[in-house]
Amino acid sequence: MDLRRALDIVSQPWTYVGVSDAQLCADVQAYADHDLGVRDVPALDGEATVRPLDVLLRLAVATKPQYQTDLYEVHRHWSLLRYLGLFDPDPDGQLRLSSAGRRIAGNQRRVTSEELGVGFAVHRAQEWMAARWPGATATGVIDIDVALSSGVIRAGAVTSSVVQRGRRRPDYLLIAVSPGSADRYHYAVVECKGTKGWRYGLDQMASACVQLRGVAVEGRQPPGLAVGTVLADDWVWCRALELSPERRRHHEPTAYPAEVSYPLEDTAEVHVEREMFERAVHVDMDEEAPLSAENLVRAGTQASWASLADFAGNDYAFQRWAPPVFRTNLDRDVRARPQRVARQTRGGLDVVGVRNLITLPGGELEVVFGLVAELDEALAGRDADRVIEAQKLVAGRRAQEPDVAGREPGDDVTAVSDDGAVLMLIPR
Repeated sequence: MDLRRALDIVSQPWTYVGVSDAQLCADVQAYADHDLGVRDVPALDGEATVRPLDVLLRLAVATKPQYQTDLYEVHRHWSLLRYLGLFDPDPDGQLRLSSAGRRIAGNQRRVTSEELGVGFAVHRAQEWMAARWPGATATGVIDIDVALSSGVIRAGAVTSSVVQRGRRRPDYLLIAVSPGSADRYHYAVVECKGTKGWRYGLDQMASACVQLRGVAVEGRQPPGLAVGTVLADDWVWCRALELSPERRRHHEPTAYPAEVSYPLEDTAEVHVEREMFERAVHVDMDEEAPLSAENLVRAGTQASWASLADFAGNDYAFQRWAPPVFRTNLDRDVRARPQRVARQTRGGLDVVGVRNLITLPGGELEVVFGLVAELDEALAGRDADRVIEAQKLVAGRRAQEPDVAGREPGDDVTAVSDDGAVLMLIPR
């Protein structure tokens, strides 16, 4: 597969199968010896469409390590590009692996399934968050280890903690913002699994459901979504189950009140250790404030903004929003960072970020990790409301991007996430 064909494939929407029904609940429950306390999500059941580039963007943002070196800049581009030729849809538009993708075997196939499982899971989880909280304009993604050890729960002089309820925990903390709403900030957890086998994936899903209960925030169990992606040779499935607010009522139609309280349960019930430990995490806040769920999530939102700034090479904005541990534990040589560039998409979207030019079979490819320009500028200031407003505008700007069917050979291929992160692939 040459570069042009690969770009054409990743830029277009293809069909895959979402599975979240009562049968999945029963099949996953059969792999556990205790009540998992999960239910299906009708909104995530049935055929769905996705552009592979949107999955790759989520993968690039979610798996970005919290350190910077000059060699890492090259590595993170290469780890993304390795999946450019992985898919080759069938004549009916069904997403499947390419002939090269099907030849990947053994441990490399496991790694591929797990990594792309992260991209698909975050994409599905953001759709799930949008269904739970209509009107939420952005969903930030924070590695749960960052949440536990680096900085999401201190507001002014008041310190609290995220509590890990044993050694097993979910992968990511998701944070959504609803401007103008009384409940402005919302959070949830997601566990990502990936495999090539349907049956083994059921066992993975059972494990994922347990991991969702491995973290407590503000003394409560946050809403959680377990997503298992199956990358079979000829099919792609994304299975999903969510924590049920009322245990043993798994199959009721999904209804999302403004907020749901998920009471904590005894750790023995979910087979995790009884040990509980707290790690105080710190985020600079503009004013003293008693700790509340809003302040907690607000702090987490700021950590996600720091990650976005770092993703796009905006070091000034990174220093503005980053928790102290981000600033002290990073090997940050700003001089080693690629020069920041400004680019404009075919749809007229202004983008600012870092770039690398990579030689591939079929030509050179410029890869840009960036942010929508308005968001990049807002992050450099001190006004949180301005950042939120800039992210709110992203959804409208994304809708203005033209239909990819008319893409010419030299045109860019662009993905924009709802929090303002941008991935551009530009053939040269």
